[in-house]
Amino acid sequence: MPGEDMAGGAADTGPEEWADARLRGGADAQAAQDPPETVRHTGPPAPGMVINARYELVAPVGHGGMGEVWKAYDTKLRRFVALKGLLDRNAMTGASQAEAMARARREAQAIAKIEHPNVVTVHDQVETDSQVWIVMKLLDARSLAEVLRSEETLTVPRAARIGLQILQGLRAVHAADVVHRDVKPHNVVVGEDGQAILVDFGIATFDGALAVTQAGAVIGTPEYLAPELFDSSAHGPRTATPASDLWALGVTLYEMTEGRTPFPGPNAWEVQVTIDTSPVPPFQYAGPLAPVIEGLLTRDPRQRLNAPEAEAMLQRLLDPRAAIAPTPSAPPPEPDPVPVRRRAPRGRRAGALALGAVLLAGAGWFALPLPGDDPDEKDGKRAGSGGSGTRERWKDTHPLLKIGVKDDQPGLSKFDPKTRTYAGYDIDLAYEIAERMGYARDEVDFTTVATDYRSTALKVKLVDLVIASYSITEERKTAPPTGYSVDFAGPYFEASRGFLVREKSSRYDIEDTSDLQTLQVEVCTARDSTYEKWLPEAGFKLVESPPNTYQDCLDKLLDRSSDIYAVATDDVILAGYVKENPGKVRQLENVGGAEGYGVGMRPKSPLLKSEVCASLKDIMSGQVWEDLYRKNLSPLTDRKNPPGLPDLTECEVQSAGP
Repeated sequence: MPGEDMAGGAADTGPEEWADARLRGGADAQAAQDPPETVRHTGPPAPGMVINARYELVAPVGHGGMGEVWKAYDTKLRRFVALKGLLDRNAMTGASQAEAMARARREAQAIAKIEHPNVVTVHDQVETDSQVWIVMKLLDARSLAEVLRSEETLTVPRAARIGLQILQGLRAVHAADVVHRDVKPHNVVVGEDGQAILVDFGIATFDGALAVTQAGAVIGTPEYLAPELFDSSAHGPRTATPASDLWALGVTLYEMTEGRTPFPGPNAWEVQVTIDTSPVPPFQYAGPLAPVIEGLLTRDPRQRLNAPEAEAMLQRLLDPRAAIAPTPSAPPPEPDPVPVRRRAPRGRRAGALALGAVLLAGAGWFALPLPGDDPDEKDGKRAGSGGSGTRERWKDTHPLLKIGVKDDQPGLSKFDPKTRTYAGYDIDLAYEIAERMGYARDEVDFTTVATDYRSTALKVKLVDLVIASYSITEERKTAPPTGYSVDFAGPYFEASRGFLVREKSSRYDIEDTSDLQTLQVEVCTARDSTYEKWLPEAGFKLVESPPNTYQDCLDKLLDRSSDIYAVATDDVILAGYVKENPGKVRQLENVGGAEGYGVGMRPKSPLLKSEVCASLKDIMSGQVWEDLYRKNLSPLTDRKNPPGLPDLTECEVQSAGP
């Protein structure tokens, strides 16, 4: 709702005499603070009305299609608050009122349980005969829309800080099974200290909610709506999901840095046409934010940047040397006092880009190639040149080797939040490869990549390599219609397929994998893993909505209130989970099939692949590979000697040409 910000610069001031009386003290104050008589309202709210014998309406703050917001005075705690009605009286009939009231109660309960510094605080829930109200903190802040109206564009650090806070708020919202559905600058308020707060859940959907979308209608602000909300035939039903909120965040980030929305249009139909027929417009000012925005503005929600990885990218943009940090409990520091850039004339785009590159270098941020200057695309020519007699190396143009890894696989790749370091077989292998490519340990930069984000991390150039139990498959190498092709070096390890179940189950007696098929026990696996396709084909019942990671599956398995009774993934990953959860889970016997782990990289990078393959050949031809296994995986598998050495089938043919 435009203007519905729960922001009140006049939270402590105003011309209302009754408020002055409350603040003056004395007899007038006592009289003013006595609880007024309960009033039952049948008409619209008006100044002076008292809701629930406690909240006195002062003045309207905003109104929209899904409700109303008032500045009110809490006569019990003697403070100003924002009071939001969740129902649109004009849209309700007598027959629909009971149903609407029930929906609003559930919405209020869902929103009230979200406690996060970047989500508006809900104090209370009250009702009148025809309205459900939520009582919220009255914010002394401006909406992000107001900020953009006055400043046009924001500096990259400031936009990144605001975007990070919005994202962290959204993660809390989504964890409460709520989808906001209207993320945009109007619904974000920004305080003087730089704290950003997500507000207005008027059209949110939540667990147990009734649909508020009428047949054929599109609910929300068109310029911020994800493409899947326009056309139900493209990517499944027209249902808002957390991925839809992330698209809206991408639009908001674009608007903060570029001064306009990427897909403008006066109505939903024209916005949909623009999205369907046009790529994301070129960036003038976004700089290192561009990969984040592009990842969020991926049309297919299944390939879109997910929340953990978007947060990681924003964290690393603000602090390139830092690993992923937990969501902070306090707002980030006040933005740097850097003058706001105004929009440059179109003819000066190249100059603006060059200036942006200088500013980024001066800020100490990690380097990103400018449009039209991608060294990766030229590496084939470099590899085949050699006119000077000096051998080109990947490090010549990539002083930092960026590697995507997992953070939740004991023995393979695990992140320790205390030491802020990664450890495991994949990590040690990464260091061995990097050393042979000429990198010191402090020149290797690890980034967590979820299973369904690995190819995207390569595509948006967040990482150079992915060493994350990445199974080599033809589908991944040949780029499915909605995906991104990946080149591999390897395999450097081969794992067997397996299952993990609860040690004790009150519902099922599971002895082996055949029981999973016979009982049709719901099996969890990571989205976009090889198991997502294999499980149904092999006769197993796949969980309806696979999560992003195997760790998410494990968490569900350990939750005895969950309907998940089995997890499917590679035996070496399962062995790590068993080791970390003794007496809680057990591993079933392995089943047919093997997963060959490869080092993933962007296609058309023959120089990079040549160096990785040469490194792998050296590592796997000597004692190093066996030592890595004995150090990291033997303690999990209770197998002293490593399994057979895999053949480097993805390194047999190397081309020096483009």
